[in-house]
Amino acid sequence: MKSYYIFDPIQFKEFGYHFFEGEDFYYRYQMSRKIFWRNIYIPFGPNCQTQKGFENFLNHLDNFKFTKITIDLPAIYNQKRIQEVVNELKKHGYQKKPYIYQDEETIILLKEQFRLKSEKMNKVRYGYKFSNIVVKSQLNNEEIDKIYKIYLIAIKRLGFPPKDKDIFKKLSENCLVSLAYNKETNELEGYIFGYVLNSDKTDFLIDKENVRILYVMFTGLTNYGRDKRLGHAMHYDLFNQAFNNYDIDMIDLHGGSRTKNRSYVSFKQEFSNQFYSLPGSFTKTILI
Repeated sequence: MKSYYIFDPIQFKEFGYHFFEGEDFYYRYQMSRKIFWRNIYIPFGPNCQTQKGFENFLNHLDNFKFTKITIDLPAIYNQKRIQEVVNELKKHGYQKKPYIYQDEETIILLKEQFRLKSEKMNKVRYGYKFSNIVVKSQLNNEEIDKIYKIYLIAIKRLGFPPKDKDIFKKLSENCLVSLAYNKETNELEGYIFGYVLNSDKTDFLIDKENVRILYVMFTGLTNYGRDKRLGHAMHYDLFNQAFNNYDIDMIDLHGGSRTKNRSYVSFKQEFSNQFYSLPGSFTKTILI
C-alpha cells in the first residue's frame, strides 16, 4: 500500500468534479468562470506521493492566468511536514486564511484512548439487541450494492446530491467496514465505511516508522437503524476490531469543528475528544 507526503481520500477522482493528474501528484477541483476570470477550489488536496510532487503541483498551478486559487489542505500528522508545506505555499505567493467550507479540525482516536464509560457502553449494548455487527476488510459487489442503497437513503435525508457508486468501489480497495444486520430479518440496516492508509510519520506515534490510519469516510442508517440507534454499536465494533484485529494505529474521524456548529461533532466526541487542527486554507490570485 502506498505512503503519501500529503493525502486525503476525498481527492480520489471518483468523488467527482474536475480532476487533474501530474507528475507525482493529483487533485480534484471545483471551477467557476466569469468571462475570462476563473475561481478554482481544491478541497482537502492535493494528494502527493513525495515532497517533490507537492512542488510539481504548485509549479503546475503557477501556469494559470487570471485565476483565484483556494487550497484547503487536509490533515497532516507531522508538524515538521506541515511547516515544509506551508513554507512552500508562502514561497509561491499563497496567503493563509480560515477554512470557509471544510472543518478546520478533525478528531483523532488512538488505541490507548479507546475506552467508553458505562453510560456510553449502554448505548452500544442497546444496539446489540437489534443487530449483529460484522467488520470486514473486503467487500463483494452485492455488499457494495446494499451499502450504496442505504447511502442513497441517508444522503436524501440530509438533502445533498448523491455521489456515484464508484466511490465505494474505490474506497473498498483498502477498506475496513462495519455492517449492522437486522437480527430478525438479516437485512443490512447500517454501515460505516472506512479507508485504510499507511503513513510514514505522525507526531501521535513517534516510536513507529509506519503507521496504519483508518479514515472514517461514510456512515449510513436505514429508518430502522436510526430508530434502534445502531450507530454506537457500529462505531464501537469498527474501532475495537480496527485496533485489536487489523493493526490500525490511529483513527481519523474525518472532520470536527468547534466553531461551525456541526451536528455530527457531539456524536464523534463520545468516542474521542482529541481535536487536531488542519494546516490551513491558502489562497492566491494570479493576474498574468
